[in-house]
Amino acid sequence: MKRRRLLAASCVLLALAACRKDEPKRPLPQHAMIAEDVDLDRDNLLNLAHGASVISRSAELTLENSAVHAIDGDWLTFWKSTPGGPQQTFVFSLPARSRIDRVGVIAPTGPSEVPPRVRFEASDDGATWRDVAALDVKAMRDPQLVSVTPFDATYLRARTEGISAYYSAIRSFVAMGRELAPPVQPRIEGCWTINGVPARFVQRGTSIAGVIGSDPPVYVSGGTDGRVFRLMWRQDQMWGPALITLDPRRRALSGVRWHEVVRDANIADGWFGTPSSQCAEMKVGETEIAATILKRAGKWTAYGGDAFATLAALVAAAPSRQFRVVARDATQAGQVRSTLSSHVEIVTAAAKSSNEPQRVIADGVELHVR
Repeated sequence: MKRRRLLAASCVLLALAACRKDEPKRPLPQHAMIAEDVDLDRDNLLNLAHGASVISRSAELTLENSAVHAIDGDWLTFWKSTPGGPQQTFVFSLPARSRIDRVGVIAPTGPSEVPPRVRFEASDDGATWRDVAALDVKAMRDPQLVSVTPFDATYLRARTEGISAYYSAIRSFVAMGRELAPPVQPRIEGCWTINGVPARFVQRGTSIAGVIGSDPPVYVSGGTDGRVFRLMWRQDQMWGPALITLDPRRRALSGVRWHEVVRDANIADGWFGTPSSQCAEMKVGETEIAATILKRAGKWTAYGGDAFATLAALVAAAPSRQFRVVARDATQAGQVRSTLSSHVEIVTAAAKSSNEPQRVIADGVELHVR
C-alpha cells in the first residue's frame, strides 16, 4: 500500500492571518487541518475499486479523461473539462452509508489547470443536498484535504468553481471516513445504455458476462466481490481488465478499462450507463464470451467459485490443449483442483499490486494457455 503524508497547517481561524500572511484572508470552511499519515489507496471512500460510482457528471474533454478517472484509484489519471468549461458538477455514490470527516482533491501540478475552488455537498438520497465544505485548491502533488464536522451520507456532489486558464482538471476526489453499514450492490443483469449504445449483461450468482453493442462490440466476462464487478474485456483484437460499479439504487453504471495491464499509461475510456429496455436481441453466452477472451489474450480470469464451472468448460472444450492455472493461495488451488481434470497444471502465486484497482483485478484464478 502506498502511503502519502498529508502536510497541512494546524492553525485555527483566529491564527489564520498569522500563519498565511502572504495570502489574501479567506476563511476556511472548517477550523483545522491535521498533519497525519493517510493511506489513500486503502482509505479513500471515493474509489471505484471500493464500490464508489459516478451517478452524473456535466462534461469532460474526452471519455479517456472522464469523471470516473478521478475515482479510479490512480492519482496519475485525471478528469479534464471541456475547453472554456472549467466549472463542472459531479455526483458520486458510495457503496454504503458512510461517516465522513475529511474531503478534498489531488490536483494537477500545473497552475493553469487547477480549479480555484471545489465545493462539496452531501446527500442521503441523491436528491436533497446540504453543504459540507469548500476547498481552495493549489497546484501541488500532495493531497489537499479539509477537516469537516463528521457527517453521514451515501452520495457526494462536487463542484469546480472559478475560472482557470482554459481547462480544469482533477486527478482524484477524496472522501475519508468509515462505512456504517454493509455495501449495497444491485444485480447488473439486464439491459443498459452505455456511452450511447445498447448493452446487455447476464448474471449467474457472482459471475457475469455481457456485450456492449459498439462497433465492433465489446465482450466482457467476470464476477463481483459484492462491491465491484471485476472483468476482462475484448473488442476485436484489443483486450484488457475493467471495473464496473453500480449506484445502490441501480440508477447508473460507471466503469473504466485498461489495455492489457492496470496502469495509468494503459488507461482507456470510461463507461457510463443507465438502465434501458432496448437490448432484447443481444445474445450473451457466458462460456462463449470467456472462450473468445481466452483465445485473444491467452488467459481468462475466474472471479469467485461460481466461475469455476465456466473455467472447467473452457478446459473440457479443448482436451488436447495444455493449460496452466494460477491460484492466489492454497484454498483457491484446492477448489480448482476439485473442479478440473488432473492433467491441468495448478500453481499458487500471490498477486503483486501497488494500488487498489490492481489488487481487486488480480484477485482471481487465472487460466493460461501453455
